[in-house]
Amino acid sequence: MSVEDKSITICEDPDDPETYGGHTFTFDHVYDQNSTQQTVYENTAKGVVESSLKGYNATIFAYGQTGTGKTYTMEGFNSKNQRGIIPRAIEQVFEHVSSNITPHKRFLVRASYLQIYNECISDLLKPERTNLAIREDKKRGVFVEGLSEWVVRSPEEIYGLMERGGAVRATGAHKMNEMSSRSHAVFIIICEQSQKTYLDKHGNELTKEQIQSGVQLDEKNTRQSFTVGKLNLVDLAGSERVRLTGATGVRLQESKKINQSLSALGNVIAALTDKKGRKHIPYRDSKLTRILEDSLGGNCKTTMMAMISPALESFTESLSTLKFANRAKHIKNTARINEDLDQKSLLRKYERELKRLRQELD
Repeated sequence: MSVEDKSITICEDPDDPETYGGHTFTFDHVYDQNSTQQTVYENTAKGVVESSLKGYNATIFAYGQTGTGKTYTMEGFNSKNQRGIIPRAIEQVFEHVSSNITPHKRFLVRASYLQIYNECISDLLKPERTNLAIREDKKRGVFVEGLSEWVVRSPEEIYGLMERGGAVRATGAHKMNEMSSRSHAVFIIICEQSQKTYLDKHGNELTKEQIQSGVQLDEKNTRQSFTVGKLNLVDLAGSERVRLTGATGVRLQESKKINQSLSALGNVIAALTDKKGRKHIPYRDSKLTRILEDSLGGNCKTTMMAMISPALESFTESLSTLKFANRAKHIKNTARINEDLDQKSLLRKYERELKRLRQELD
C-alpha cells in the first residue's frame, strides 16, 4: 500500500512482483493496517455526511469479500476509537443540528433500517413487516413502501434503534467468518430543515445584520424554504467463494442470493461506465440495485469503500474487488439539493399542526 501515492499493488509473490505480474490501482484514498477509524471517517465520510445536511442525497457503501471488515468499517466496536462510520455520522448530524438551530431554522431527523435477505426486504425496526415492495414516485424517487420511519432527537435514540435492528439482522457462521452478515443492511437517516427568512417591502431577503439592527419584522412578509437530505449507510453482505466458506443447505442458498445481487450490482456499474453509453441500465435485476438506483448514476453523492484481504488464498477475490472499485470510479452522478420538493414534508406538516393547535388555544 502507498498511502502517499493513494495506490495499491497486489501480486502473488511480493518478493518477486516481476515474475508474477503485479496489478496496481489508484483510488481517492488508500488505507493500510495502520489507518485509524477516525482517519477513514475524516477523509472519506465526513464530506458525504455534510452534503446530506445541505439537502443532498448521499450514500456510503462498503463492498468486498466476506471477512474483510465491512461491518467493522461501517459500525465498528463500542469503544471511542473503534467507532465506525455510522455512529460517527450520527454524531456529526446531531452536532450540526445543535449548533445551527435558531428560532428561524428548525430540524427534523428521522431514521429507518432495512435488510435485504434472500432477495426479500424486511424492516429491521418493525420485524413483522417483511416482503416489502419497492415503489417509485416523481417526488420521492425510489422508496420502500411500508418502511417505518422513526423521529429521533439524540444520538442515543439512534443507537437504540441500531441495536434493536442489529439484533434482528441475519448473520450466520461459516468457515471464513463466524459472524458473517448474510444480508445487505441499509441504515437511512433523513434530515429535514426549514428556514424562515424575512423580506423587506420590496420582497428582498433581510440580512442577519439588518435583523440584528432592530428592523421592524413583519411576520406576514416571510419566505419559508425546506430542504430534505437523505443519507444511506450501506453494509453489504460479503461476496464469497462457496468452496472456501464450505456453505451447504440454507447457507448455500444465502450465498447464491448474495452473489446474485452483488453481480447485479456489478452489471449496473458496468452498464453505467460503458464507453458506448448504454441506454438500458439493469437496476431492476435485484432489490439491492433497485434501492441503490439513485446512488448509482442518479441524484446522489456516493462513496464506495472497497475492502480486501491480505491473505494469499483471497488473491482472486481481492483482485476482482479492486477491479470492481476501479470501474465504479467512472460513474457520473448528478446530485442536486432537494429543496421544497415535497408538500408533504413532515416539518411542514408539524408546523401546520402547531399553528392549528395555537389557534385552538387562542
